[in-house]
Order: sequence, then C-alpha cells, then structure tokens
Amino acid sequence: MVSALRRAGINAEIATTNDDGPRKLGVNINALTEYQGVPVRYFNRISFPITALREYSYAPGFGHWLKHHIHDYDIIHVHAIFSYCSTRAMQLARKNRVPYVVRPIGQLERWSLQQSKGRKQWYLDWIERKNITNAGFVQFTAAAEMQQAQEVIHAMKSEVIPLGLEMPMEVRGAREKLVARLKLKRECPIVLFLSRLHRKKGLEILFESVAKIPDLNVQLIVAGDGEPDYVQHLKNLSTSLKINNNCHFVGFAKGAEKALLLQGADLFALTSFSENFGIAALEALAAGTPTLLSTEVALSRTVAEHDVGYVTELDVDDIARTLAHAVTDLEALQEMGNAARDYVEQHFQWSHVVQQLIRNYTAIRDSSPVR
Repeated sequence: MVSALRRAGINAEIATTNDDGPRKLGVNINALTEYQGVPVRYFNRISFPITALREYSYAPGFGHWLKHHIHDYDIIHVHAIFSYCSTRAMQLARKNRVPYVVRPIGQLERWSLQQSKGRKQWYLDWIERKNITNAGFVQFTAAAEMQQAQEVIHAMKSEVIPLGLEMPMEVRGAREKLVARLKLKRECPIVLFLSRLHRKKGLEILFESVAKIPDLNVQLIVAGDGEPDYVQHLKNLSTSLKINNNCHFVGFAKGAEKALLLQGADLFALTSFSENFGIAALEALAAGTPTLLSTEVALSRTVAEHDVGYVTELDVDDIARTLAHAVTDLEALQEMGNAARDYVEQHFQWSHVVQQLIRNYTAIRDSSPVR
C-alpha cells in the first residue's frame, strides 16, 4: 500500500515495532530505514516474558516519537485496533486534531470479538470506541466486514476500500512444473490451501470434505506455517481421515515457490470461519486460479457475483459436494480462472485502489480544522 501511494506521489512512511512473534526483528531502532523500497521507522517492543501476557506488549519509544512528530504528517493511517501503537496513535491524533484513518483488519467482526471476549469488550467500551468514532473514516476492505462492524459501533464514518496487489508474472507450464516438483498424479485435480495454519482457517472442515469426495479424486496441497503442535495435529488428522497420501504439506511459501503453487493449482480453497477480506484468495484469482470460499470469507461475495469461483456454507457436506463438482471439469475451471485474472487486473491493482485512498485522504484533510 505504501509503495503504491509513493508511486502516486504521496510521501508515505511506516512507523511500527520490531515485533516478530516471540522474537524481535533484527532491524535498526528509532531511525528511518528502508525495507523493500519503503521508508520504515521501527521502535523497540517491550513485553512480558510470560506467553499468556505477551499480547500486552507496548513500545514507549513509538509514543514518545509520535507525540513530538505528529504534526509532520497530514494524515495518520492506523492499521489494526486493540494494541498499544494503534491506540496511542489515535489518541495522539485526536488530542492534536490531526486527521486519521483506521483499518480494523477484521477485529470488529463477530468471530474476532468472541476471542478473548471479556478483555476486548472492556477495551472497546473504555478506550477504542472513542478512537473509532472520531476517525476521519474507518476503512473496511469489504462490505461484509463493514456490516458486521456496524452492528457493534453505529456512529462511525465508513468507507469500503479493498486491499490491492500487483499482477504476477506468468509462470510458463506452472501445472506441469508443480506436478514434477511434488511428484503429483498428473490427471488428478490439484486443490491448494495457502495461508496461515490456524484453527480460524477451517482446515479441519476442508480435510473432512476432501475425505468425502468419491474415490478421493483430488490432491490437496497445504502451504503455510503455524504453531508446531497445530501443524502436527493437522498431519495426524490427514492420516486418521486416510487422505494423507493425497495431502501434501509444503510449509511456508514465498516468491517463485508461491507463484508456482498459485498458478499450478486447479482450484484454491479457503474455508475460514472469518476473513475480513481474503488476500490469499485474491492472489489466487490474480494468478488465474478460481477459488472455493466459505461464505465467511468477505471476498466470497465478489467471487459469486462475477462467477470466478465457488462459494459454500461452512458445512462439510456442502463443501464436499461443491468441491467434487468443481474438479470434474478442469477446462471449465481454466476458463473461470482466465475470467478471474481479467477481473482482478481491472479492479484490484494497487494503482486503482490507492486512488480511492487518496480521494478520501484529501477529503478529510481539507475538512479538518486548521492546525
């Protein structure tokens, strides 16, 4: 997003922490540095050593820096809520009358609010609600995400501005290369899951659905990583369901390997319990691979409306029936994939998306009090 904004003439920077899960990134602290061609300022994360309390991390250096430099910026664009940097940035913006935007990244959806429900409700009522309702606008990446959030917070200015991407380079003969790389069965349809391995992603439901397909006429590739215990649980489940010979765990994928997976598969599957957008599904569509999405994936509405994939309920039998139907005609899937790639190229490239952001940035800047 920042790279695309800079190409469009907006002097955008990132301020964040060196948080990297249980570890810290090996980056320069308290100095503007460059990461993948984008200016980034990292601040040191301080957190409790106890795993259960690690989410209560904070970064005092971030708050100190922003307090003294907030007037260097016309707009503050906050990504995520319920965390120190996000909350502190919105508080300082309100206090200094600097216009700001917040993107909740799905944290106001029903499924998300049910996780650590008591703590989130307290945080929302006493701290975050005021920050959200005073934002110049709240950026939702899909209408479904916005509708769920409006059930919780009514008095907010909302805009639906999706995430974007850059169209991928074509990998010639991707399917043949993928078959050779993983020693797959050439005539058997290839279904890809590529995302974080987490219970939220509904992989257990997907595995059970694959097990119900007649003659197990599908090969499932699971790309991504997660907590070791959960990854082992998934491998054990594939064995107990007797799909392990047709289920290939390939780990985290990026770069050329990720492109090969996305373009080499016949169908991309994401049967999540909650997705405020579904960027991995959009990457699949951009690669020319149609998708099978649960209705809880916000991008599923676009997929259904433009016939670039399949949408199912979060139900094992429904997913199994839809999956079995989808893989019966690989030529039809390829035609659907071609239409998907064309649609994404016209509507979801960053060059298009940032123009929506810039229009909204300009509107709230021009309507804000003179500072």
